[in-house]
Amino acid sequence: MTDILNRGQQRAGRLLRELLPRRQHYRPVGVHFSSRGVATRPDSGARYTEVYPAQISHLNVTPDLYAHTTDYGGLHAKPNRLEQTPAAFVLALAEGRLLADNALSVAVISADNRLVGDASFQYDPWRSDLARPEENNVFAQRWFSEPRRVRGTVASLLSGGGAAVGNYYHWLIDSLPRLHLLKKAGFWDEIDYFLVYDGQRRFVADSLRALGIRPEQVLDLRTHRHLVADRLLVTSPVRGAGTHTPQWACSFLRDELRAAAAPQTFSPYVYLSRRDAPARHVLNEPDVEALLRPYGFETHVLGDYSFGQQLALFAGARAVVAPTGAGLANLVFAPAGTPVVELFPKHFTVVEYPELCYRLGLPHRYLVADAANGPLTSRRAGWRENLTVDLNALSSCLHQVL
Repeated sequence: MTDILNRGQQRAGRLLRELLPRRQHYRPVGVHFSSRGVATRPDSGARYTEVYPAQISHLNVTPDLYAHTTDYGGLHAKPNRLEQTPAAFVLALAEGRLLADNALSVAVISADNRLVGDASFQYDPWRSDLARPEENNVFAQRWFSEPRRVRGTVASLLSGGGAAVGNYYHWLIDSLPRLHLLKKAGFWDEIDYFLVYDGQRRFVADSLRALGIRPEQVLDLRTHRHLVADRLLVTSPVRGAGTHTPQWACSFLRDELRAAAAPQTFSPYVYLSRRDAPARHVLNEPDVEALLRPYGFETHVLGDYSFGQQLALFAGARAVVAPTGAGLANLVFAPAGTPVVELFPKHFTVVEYPELCYRLGLPHRYLVADAANGPLTSRRAGWRENLTVDLNALSSCLHQVL
């Protein structure tokens, strides 16, 4: 409920900021489309460091699953089988400014008051797709708060979208791997502060602590929605166009965070319940649990667990069964070869976790439930769809993977 209220307040605030004029000199006067280009400009005070070159990324999911994948168009269309992944980079901006007062955009602004397009984030909710840099909603804004001055070097972990509303998957996959780029680019020992969306979330605080970041180094967007730093460090988006997870991100999470696992032992057969989630409930869950119990499966509600407990659970897993959801981001900590059975609602059959399994060497099986309430035509409605698991199909699937 708190997240819903926060999102409502952000939307209302954004609309007001588009109506009421104040401090309009903070609105960018144009766009630098390339971070590399910014750094080549004389007297820009910018430094561009390429960490990984552009490459072609492959998505290896079965034709049958690809056919089932829900297509709502835009960013939520069927994923590309082949994707041109842009270079992964870090951009250092002297007197860099950052504005992120809503979930739909992150505006990275250079000292000459221009938006840095490929380091910013912009989303068009009407098209349900990424927007062009010149469509960043900072250009529609008329009311600006005074930016908070931060002395020293600030590294932004902001990625926009799902991470901005506290989604665990997007924090783990789209935000944390930016730390790897900062390390590889040689900036780690120079960073004074790290900017995050909500440093009070348990998984945010625990994961940062596990990576050696002290609480006093964390700047929270709730107090620093608009800031200017002596030096601002920003990175390219971890997943490029938003579909393919790079291998370096998976390796970083596995290598750097596994040691944070709690000293706790669980059954290696893991069933994840979404009974504490707002959507995608398994309607016949008691029957599913009864079917899984003889195999040694235990039920887990991850909202009750610390970050270290989640790591321990997945690091010791030998099989995972779960309805699709953010908790499956923890598959990055599962041993290679761990079979995964993912349970999809009819209208929310998505590729994020099958794609992750492909990168991690985890055999992936899936079941798609019949439509719960007839045809759906929007991703928002599909996101909320519950599911009834076909027990005979699940039993057959278990016999194959176990």
